[in-house]
Order: sequence, then C-alpha cells, then structure tokens
Amino acid sequence: MDVFTPNRKALVLGASGLIGTELVSQLCDHKQYSEIIIAGRTKPGIENTKIRFKQVDMTRIFDYPEVFEADDIFCCLGTTIKKAGSQEKFREVDYHMIVNSAKAAEGKCKSFVLISSIGANKDSSNFYLKTKGETENDVLACNIPSISILRPSILYGNRKEKRLGEKLGIMFMKLIQPLMIGSLKKYRGNHAENVARAMILYALENKAGKHIYISEEFEKKVKTA
Repeated sequence: MDVFTPNRKALVLGASGLIGTELVSQLCDHKQYSEIIIAGRTKPGIENTKIRFKQVDMTRIFDYPEVFEADDIFCCLGTTIKKAGSQEKFREVDYHMIVNSAKAAEGKCKSFVLISSIGANKDSSNFYLKTKGETENDVLACNIPSISILRPSILYGNRKEKRLGEKLGIMFMKLIQPLMIGSLKKYRGNHAENVARAMILYALENKAGKHIYISEEFEKKVKTA
C-alpha cells in the first residue's frame, strides 16, 4: 500500500506529448504532489500554481544537475522517425536524451518512471524496437533506487498532431481489440490517462529495484487501485 507523503516533488520530461500532457494534469490534481517541475525547451500550455518551468537544452542535460533534485522523475520523452527526420535524430531523443536523463538523476531521486514501448528488445532487427530496448537496458543500469519501465501498446487519446496512418491504426485496433485474448492481450491499446495514472502509482509505490511492466499489467493496476 502506498504511504501518504504530501509535498512530493515531481520532475516531468516530455510534458508536451500525449502521455506527458495527461500526466501533468493528473499530478496537478494529486494531493501528494505540491511541486511539479517541467523541464524542456518551451513553456507548457497548462498553468497551475504547482508547476515550475525550467528551460533546458536536452542535448546538454548534464548542465542542469539541480533540475533532477526531485522525489519522482517521470520520463515521457519520445518521437517518431518521421517527425525526427532520420534514424540518427530519432536515436538522439529516444536513446541519448533518455539515458542521459537517467544518468543525471543518479543520487538525486527516489524513483524514475519511463515510458517505453511494447516489443522493446535490444536484439530486435527492427530499428525502433531495438532502440527502445537499448534505452531500457541502459536506464536499468543506472544507480536509482526504484526504476519502473512501462511498455504500452498503441495509445488512445487526444493528440495535438493528427496522423492519418495512426488514426486508421487506432480505428482498426479498437475493432479487433475484443478478439485479442490470451497472449495477444498485451497488444491491446492503452488510454493515455491510464498510462499516466499507472506511472504515478508506480512512483508512489516506490518499489525498490528495477521493473518492467507490460500494458496488461499496468492496466490491471489502474483498475484495482
């Protein structure tokens, strides 16, 4: 059971994305968090008395050691190869920025919660999944008391960017989801609000060690919380 500890300080990396936006909203409403640090290039659209914005260059993250002084660090950083423009630029965000953030957090936080992807595997022949797997591997190697990695499937929610291919994929997933049982259950889509809720639950649980949770597991946790 989570111990009620008010006045917790959270740091959110990647607050402008689908999950990050939902996460910040939930943290603002959460009674255990009194301060929410958002680090990034641009000021977030949401305003709340709990929020403190820190403008940082994520390619020089080690220049901002004070930013990582927080109880819980939530990392929602991520992009797509199409948006990044190349595999190299994609890797800069989805590997280097994330791994360096975890390294910068060593000795400064109680928990580090990361969003990865279903199918992440450092030995995969797929560039995207291989990068995600390598990122997981190197984050887990960091000296942080509690590390939780969530592997969601396709995400449902109100995206700022409208991508036709992604929209069609979501529609198809919703149609076949009732048929996805047994070993296929982990590939069911996840609502962003549930992913964000699970991140907070794992952070507050503060379970020592290093843990990876697939979509089926954290969806169950949200439902039983």
